[in-house]
Amino acid sequence: MRIGMFINYYIPSKGGMETSVINLSKGLRDAGHQVFIFAPNYPDWEEKDENVYRYKSFSFTYDDYLYVIPVPQISHMEDKVRSLNLDIIHSHQPFSLGWEATKLGKKLDLPVVLTYHIRYEDYWHYVILLPKKISQKIINWVVNRYCHRCDAIFAPSSAIKKLLFDEGIKKSVYIVPSGINIDQFAKDTGKRSEIRAKYDVKDNEVLLITASRVVPEKNIDFLVRSFAIIRNTRKDVKLMIVGDGSFREELEALVKELKLEDAVIFAGLLDKEGMIDHYQASDIFVFASLTETQGLVAVEAMAAGLPVVAVKASGIEDMIKNGQDGILTDNTEENFAANAIKLIEDGELRHKMSQCARINAPEYSIAPWVNKVVNIYREIIKRKEE
Repeated sequence: MRIGMFINYYIPSKGGMETSVINLSKGLRDAGHQVFIFAPNYPDWEEKDENVYRYKSFSFTYDDYLYVIPVPQISHMEDKVRSLNLDIIHSHQPFSLGWEATKLGKKLDLPVVLTYHIRYEDYWHYVILLPKKISQKIINWVVNRYCHRCDAIFAPSSAIKKLLFDEGIKKSVYIVPSGINIDQFAKDTGKRSEIRAKYDVKDNEVLLITASRVVPEKNIDFLVRSFAIIRNTRKDVKLMIVGDGSFREELEALVKELKLEDAVIFAGLLDKEGMIDHYQASDIFVFASLTETQGLVAVEAMAAGLPVVAVKASGIEDMIKNGQDGILTDNTEENFAANAIKLIEDGELRHKMSQCARINAPEYSIAPWVNKVVNIYREIIKRKEE
């Protein structure tokens, strides 16, 4: 099968969406399929993959984050897509290159699938100069119109399928959670002591870790305030925040205000190997984002043997088996802190949940994900031909 992937953010960008496309593309290629990726160009980036086609883009920095907006030349793109003789187009965003994907699908009579990676309305604050309600209405209108142009939608979780249903998108929506390389995160790198020593985390201390872009929608300030409650009960606990972004200065100010400077660690951005080392140096993964469609970082942490404490929200609740490999909490700092303290104080429960996390994480490995995707591709192609 010959598959065209269209995405507005890709290597060298390191978000969850990009990781999902990288993993799916590799899994498809390992299974014998050919994958061609259409993505924007980045400043000073030199492409080495001959099956990645970069398009001119303009870039800008906003709140210390580099954004790129592709400017595709549809005539050139059409010539390339025709020459590749694709069987199906897989879009990963409903804007820019995503719009070109549906245009090409219609023009070349190719089926188009969209993976609904994020809850777009939760990113309303990036629509500058417009109030929240108006921004959300515009976003929902654009996204819903796009979904109706596609032949099928991949929803990463049951909560996202329900969201789409409530928005009037009721046909050809498949629940398809993304997968990760479980073995990569499960393998013991032997660096636990080294990493903990680097950040002055003692052997008898419990290290909580979270990982995400450090932006307002990830709700990391909720974690910091919850951690302040935890520290009032337990002084042998530290919190590590992995990632970077526009909200870091505000978080650092909050940490200072709450007098937590000696207990909160800002580890910054890490590459994949560094992320694995830091998971394995930690004891509990904590997560409070309310905007996730899935929450792959939680699965990464589970594969490394970490039980999870997370706010019950769309996406993440499908990943965690409450009471087995983690605890889902109410969206209050008091409830989150109380459940985290329960796990901190009960070493036997933490060990049991750690074992369950390792057992359950392979449900989200790459091979079964790829098999499911391929079967749906074939179903959609067949339906298109009828």
